[in-house]
Amino acid sequence: MAVDQAERVSARRVFALAMPALGVLAAEPLYVLVDTAVVGHRGALALAGLALGGLMLTVVSTGLTFLSYGTTARTARLYGSGRRIDAVAEGAQATWLAFALGLVVLVAGQCLAEPVARLLAGDTAVSAAAVGWLRIALFGAPFILVSMAGNGWMRGVQDARRPLYYVTLGNGLSAALLPPLVHGAGAFGGWGLAGSAVANVVAQTVSAGLFLRALLRERAPLRPRAGAIRAQVRLGRDLVVRTLAFQACFTSALAVASRTSTDTVGAHQVVLPSVRCLPAQCLPVCCLPGEPWG
Repeated sequence: MAVDQAERVSARRVFALAMPALGVLAAEPLYVLVDTAVVGHRGALALAGLALGGLMLTVVSTGLTFLSYGTTARTARLYGSGRRIDAVAEGAQATWLAFALGLVVLVAGQCLAEPVARLLAGDTAVSAAAVGWLRIALFGAPFILVSMAGNGWMRGVQDARRPLYYVTLGNGLSAALLPPLVHGAGAFGGWGLAGSAVANVVAQTVSAGLFLRALLRERAPLRPRAGAIRAQVRLGRDLVVRTLAFQACFTSALAVASRTSTDTVGAHQVVLPSVRCLPAQCLPVCCLPGEPWG
């Protein structure tokens, strides 16, 4: 009976981490589906531009998921040894790194958006629409990565509920802003596809602000430490390679769709978000082993 009880407790802990994590991972695809539905009423070209621009941003941001998964592993081990403050301090270092990398992505993305879009879709109206969307959405890149780091350290200290609230609030606010920003309201005529990008930046900014507030309330050391940041980068190398290999599959699929027809790209945009929430099942495996290792 003791073993059965231990197994029940363990399963409960796994679900306590996995279900909120599933909500966090599902929030973005659900928001993308809302975005797709709203933008889709502007026509196939706008939807195809959203698909291509969104994928380019996703490839870059998910390529840096070590800020989330790597941070979870490091903070979980510190938390397991009873060093919560040190675990949160590790999250602070990840946040500094995330913001710095986000600025690099912002600057590099502005320079490379047009040539990359043309490489994927050719010199077409779709690539032009995607570039316009991406140039605005890139201003949310630092906040996307800060939220990743926040998710990472919070999962490491086995707090999976607050990230769900933060991401849901940011995406919910953005979803409410989408229709007026894209289609207009009253005398305001709307910004079309650009309105979708603005709403995306709003979502990322709100979520990142909530994660930063949570970090400040922990009263952990916040000063950046070069040694800790270098260690996080070394840990992240293998994760970057793995993630980019996955993203290469999605990118090649969209490139083929982009050169087929505008409607094909739109269909790709509708289907792709459904696979984004699947990694939730692995998140407890990142968190729970830290306790005995600590």
